[in-house]
Amino acid sequence: MTILNQNTNNFHLVIQTNSPGELAAWVTPIVDTCLQVIPNCFITVCLVPCQYATGNEADVAASIAGVQQVFTPKQTILFLFGLTSLPKQASKGAVLCLGGDPFYTQLLGFRLGFPSSIYTEHHKNPGLFFKHVFYKHQYGDLMKARVAHYQRKELTKHDILQHYHLPDRPYVLFFLGSRPNHFMAFAELILPTISHFLSLQDTVDIIIPVAPTISDNYLATIDHTCLGNRVHILRGNSLDFMQLATCMMSLPGTNTAEALYMGLPMVTVVPLNRLDLLSLDGLLGLIGSIPWFGAWLKKLFVPMMLKKVSFVSLPNRIAQKKVVPEWIISIVPNILAQDFYDFVFNTSQLKTIKHDLQAIDSSQAVDEIIIKTLCQESS
Repeated sequence: MTILNQNTNNFHLVIQTNSPGELAAWVTPIVDTCLQVIPNCFITVCLVPCQYATGNEADVAASIAGVQQVFTPKQTILFLFGLTSLPKQASKGAVLCLGGDPFYTQLLGFRLGFPSSIYTEHHKNPGLFFKHVFYKHQYGDLMKARVAHYQRKELTKHDILQHYHLPDRPYVLFFLGSRPNHFMAFAELILPTISHFLSLQDTVDIIIPVAPTISDNYLATIDHTCLGNRVHILRGNSLDFMQLATCMMSLPGTNTAEALYMGLPMVTVVPLNRLDLLSLDGLLGLIGSIPWFGAWLKKLFVPMMLKKVSFVSLPNRIAQKKVVPEWIISIVPNILAQDFYDFVFNTSQLKTIKHDLQAIDSSQAVDEIIIKTLCQESS
């Protein structure tokens, strides 16, 4: 592992995180802002065990510009037990939890002698030993900060089309998920849906964004040759693709929050005939990952859970009202394609959804609040 600028740093920020959504939505804007606010800051990302992890998180974390050191979950645990080292890169620093069990964060702070803080979407107090608790509902959404960083680049549609070598046509997005098992399983339902959708019209093309956690080996197993040259399966910045698109379809997840702050109309789909595509929290999530028995458990409990949940889509949950459609259905590709066709070409509905998304208020620059607070407290 290469460490740059050793012994010349003013501040050492240690970020704990765990899964693809947190890396994209929370870690990226914090790193960007840290580099702007704190000169000569050394940034370490410590990954911790997570039931939703794909195994590619270390590579993704290392690819974030500004991150200089990454610990895998195994390396983090070894450090916490005193079996490996994580040298301080500055006399001043902080540990910030951006995902994962808060107990790990407190241990990291104790081992390093740095104060521990946490950003959380939960309302309950995460523990007694945090210097600061930044509640999402109180301080704002880090995903909003990520989108704000992106929009400052002022990329034009022409710039994005050229970068990805795309023709200048209308596009809609189909997000298949950032976890390999979700990506593969949802593809089985969505590729036939896309085929039917293309047959209904000849003016709108398809982009299927590929998350960095989906390996080339997984991608190679997806047979999309029958769909022709109007389907573009691309790696890249999901926000680029959202800027090009008219609307999108997605499973519940982080990209629905991205779309919210990009003002992109969307449909959130929960496929009742593939409940294995849904991720559950806590003990039920761990048991639900057990082969055979877990699938049976999800079939039993998920329908009951869905009845008790007001909304499954993040934009609707944030707004506490129905802003975007939620289709909780057993997917039949030709029926889903027709429904999505009606959605895509309902211009007045798309305009209303876009307006309602843009009206959802989350204006605080929470990334700046977090970094400036951590920096001032360590001064």
